[in-house]
Order: sequence, then structure tokens, then C-alpha cells
Amino acid sequence: MKFVCPYCKKLIAGEPLPHCPECGKIMVVPKMRETSPRMTRLRKIDAIWRENEQKKAELQGTLPPSMFRNPKFYFGMMIIMAVIGLSLFTATDKAVERKTISDEMRTQKNVNVLAEALGRYRFHVGRYPTVRQGGLGALVRAPGPILDPKWKGPYISLLCNDSWGVAFVYEFPREEGANPTLYSCGPDKLPNTSDDLKPDPGKFDPGTEWTNGWVSAEERLPGVSILRR
Repeated sequence: MKFVCPYCKKLIAGEPLPHCPECGKIMVVPKMRETSPRMTRLRKIDAIWRENEQKKAELQGTLPPSMFRNPKFYFGMMIIMAVIGLSLFTATDKAVERKTISDEMRTQKNVNVLAEALGRYRFHVGRYPTVRQGGLGALVRAPGPILDPKWKGPYISLLCNDSWGVAFVYEFPREEGANPTLYSCGPDKLPNTSDDLKPDPGKFDPGTEWTNGWVSAEERLPGVSILRR
């Protein structure tokens, strides 16, 4: 064992003595202690952490040159680029579609859907729904077996307002064989003005091609809750 005297800085070899043989001053030499179990565990943990960091650094390093000669590498890169490109194209297409569809276009589409649903209602029941039957609400809720036993709806899954939050205007036809009054009040939210959005008159007559494969909205859209009385 070797140690240095703290006073005269003399290097002393051998077993620790109570005093320095050079200067004669009393020395306190710490005894060698065995490593405790806790210190041993900490050192093992530190070694494992260092090994893990070294492996991470190796994985994050440059790719081996042999990988660039493997056709599977290029095939995998092509698949990844195709998936990324498709995702970007889909997201961009949806964003463009949201910008190009105006409130007027969306409401015009909705009012045409209502007109077609009214035509199918009339095909089954024999007439358009009256105010007593709920008006447009009869397209979603059954008016009742006593009033309309031939009702085969729902003809729409949900009755909502137009793009400006105003309910669609509906009136039962005053003359037999005429179409009902149906329109959106438009951006000014006022009825009977120049910006009212009315459906295509041909939508009230959906024809008979759809009748053989007719399925109600409740069956077409599983999981959609249909309001009933």
C-alpha cells in the first residue's frame, strides 16, 4: 500500500503507520473498505446504461454500404414513398374540395335530396306529407300507421337546417298533382327573395327504377339513430 503524508508530502510504502517516519507527525490513514452491495448495483446499472447509449449511437449512424445493394431496400423505399404520396394527395384533395364547395352549392344539394325524398314518400303513401303529419319531419319519423300505413321510411337519415342555420321552407301543394313548395331562404335568411334556393322540379319525380331495390335510410346507414314517435 502506498500513501502520501499530508504534511511533508513524503511517499510512504508499506502498512499504514500512526505517524510519518519522515516528519514524525501523526497521520490518519483511511482503511480500505469493501464495495457495498448498493454501490455494486449502481455500477452495474451505469454500465448497462452506457452500453445502451453506445448501441443507440451505432444504430443512428450511417447505413452500411451493403444495404444499398439490396433490392429489398429500394422496394421498401418505393412502398413508403407511395404511401406518403397517397396520403398527401388525399389530404390535399379533401382540402380543395372543402374550399370549392360553397354554402350555396351545399344547400342546393340538400334541397334536391329533400325533393327526391318527398317524391319517394309520395310514391309509397300516395300524397305528400301534410303539416299535420309533420311536414318534412315525416321523411324521418313515421306519421303513424293510422294516417299513413304505406309509409316505408325513413327516407332521409337526418333533417337539418340549411347552411345558414335556417329551416327549409315546406308547404303542402295547393292543387292536386302539383309539386309542394320547398326552398331555402338563402344567405339573407328571408323567404320569397331573389337568393332563395329551390330544388330541381324533376327531383320530385324519382321514377320507378329505385323501387325494386329500395332500402330505407335506417337500413342504408347502420348505426344512425332514427327518431320515431
